[in-house]
This record gives sequence, structure tokens and C-alpha cells, in this order.
Amino acid sequence: MSRTWNRLVARAYARFPFLRRWAARRLPGDSVAKLPWAAPVGARNVVPLRRATIALVTLAGVHLKTQPPFDMQNPDGDASLRVIPELADSGDLTITHDYYDHTAADRDVNVIFPIARLRELAAAGWIGRAAPRQIGAMGHILGAETRRLVAETAPAIARLLREDGVDYVVLVPG
Repeated sequence: MSRTWNRLVARAYARFPFLRRWAARRLPGDSVAKLPWAAPVGARNVVPLRRATIALVTLAGVHLKTQPPFDMQNPDGDASLRVIPELADSGDLTITHDYYDHTAADRDVNVIFPIARLRELAAAGWIGRAAPRQIGAMGHILGAETRRLVAETAPAIARLLREDGVDYVVLVPG
């Protein structure tokens, strides 16, 4: 599919929500009930939010303007990741992702990469701190890129988060 087609479909889904529901019933995929979820309640060594290090992982195709864009020519998507420093200015960020309508996020990237809100929570003492590195990735992953995601990208993300002492992750879909 061409980039233009992908953008048109994304805008149609945004403008006509019934199309999204119709497509979701007809396309293969996991149900929300199968999403992996780890709740800290009752777990050992739970870190209180006021002392926790929080990271953002967005699947919305966010990256620094100076970083290579995600590959929109590959029909299987792009399973690579982009490391975004916590202190990056919102004006230094861009979005490369054709599979959703990011018109609102183009105006304010915090819609899909809420780094300013994370900083505000840290400044107010609600969380310990924002992690020094945040992660940008692309959510539209199929075929061979799925294998790359599982074998390379996901373990790399986990290593980065572990190195940064991250206690909790906010996963933001695209």
C-alpha cells in the first residue's frame, strides 16, 4: 500500500469511527483481554510512585527530528526503536507513522508522547522521576518484522529500561 492510501484510511477511521469497529471485527488480531499486564498490587518490592522512575514507551512513531524516520515503505512496518532523551524539547520531536491519524499529535506531541505531563508529575512530587531515556517505536508490525520485534527490539527495550532503573512503564499506543 502507498503512504497516501495509509494516510487516507487513517483519516477515514478517525472521521468515521464505525469503520474502525467494522474493520476490527473483520481483521485478525488479539483481543484486549489477551494484553500482557502486570499490576504491582500485592507484588513484592512494590516501589511507591512517589519514589518510582517512570518511562514512556510509545508505539506512535515518535522520534527526534535528527533520528532516521521509521520505514514506511516496508509493508511489514519497522520494528526498530528510537531512544529519546528525557530532556528532549517537544519541538525536537516528529512522528513518522502512516497507520493512524496523528493530526492532533502533530499540533501537540504530548497527545501520544506525554513527556511534559511526566515531567509535571515529577516536579509535583507525584512520581520520583522521569527515566533519562524514553522509547519511540512503531506499532504497525507484521510478518518478518514481528520476529525482529520479539528477537531484537523488545529485549533491547527491556535492557534500556533496566539500565535506567525504571520501575514502571507507561505504554502509549499509536
